[in-house]
Amino acid sequence: MQIEKIIYDTTRELINLEDKLRIATVFIFCRKIGGELFAKLLYNDNHAAFVDELNETYKQYDVDFTINFNNSNVKNSFYKTLEQVKKETDQSGFYKALFEGDEFALVISQIINNKILNK
Repeated sequence: MQIEKIIYDTTRELINLEDKLRIATVFIFCRKIGGELFAKLLYNDNHAAFVDELNETYKQYDVDFTINFNNSNVKNSFYKTLEQVKKETDQSGFYKALFEGDEFALVISQIINNKILNK
């Protein structure tokens, strides 16, 4: 299943389109940047700090990753999306292994990143 379809299904309780787009932006961006960042999004314990770190790291690109975790509907939708994305994209446990620093997973990630960059 594509992340876009997951986000569509898991953010239905949000009325504000901007909140839906902010959640989508974080998931899609992390997925496109690379496996290690995506793994950190999926298995990090402090997502508010993770989003702040993304904002700081990529501030020169004028991208705003801020998610309103103070709004219970936004927070609920974000975590629904997170759980569904984990379920659909990490059935093999690769991203969990990558997040935990498994050497084999790190090497596979580097091979994938080099193959993509060298196209």
